[in-house]
Amino acid sequence: MLPITVNTEPGEVRSGIDAEELARLIGRLGADGDRFVVVERIADGREGDHYIQTWHEGDGPYEVEYRDGSAERHFGVRMADAEEVVAVFVAWARGAEGWADGYDWEPVELEAEPEVMEPEVMEH
Repeated sequence: MLPITVNTEPGEVRSGIDAEELARLIGRLGADGDRFVVVERIADGREGDHYIQTWHEGDGPYEVEYRDGSAERHFGVRMADAEEVVAVFVAWARGAEGWADGYDWEPVELEAEPEVMEPEVMEH
């Protein structure tokens, strides 16, 4: 069992699955309504967001991203096939040394959330 929780576009949430089940979930991606998987480690005690995710639509590449705590540590890469994605996800889930090596990870620029303007208080 992998120490992870998996969320899918159809709304499935699974915890503690094995590598074969993760491979099945990633391998089926591509159809409308079933294009992404987000994986988080179960209770690793670290601050911030720590996850790995992929998006796959039709016959296109797999867009793979991981976040290691903060927006400045959010990276992405394209991968050609499900087997490659599964190998990276399983290595990440196990915390394997060098799991991200061998790929040209690029920083992911996320759109900033719009600032909420506080109404000014007028003094009388």
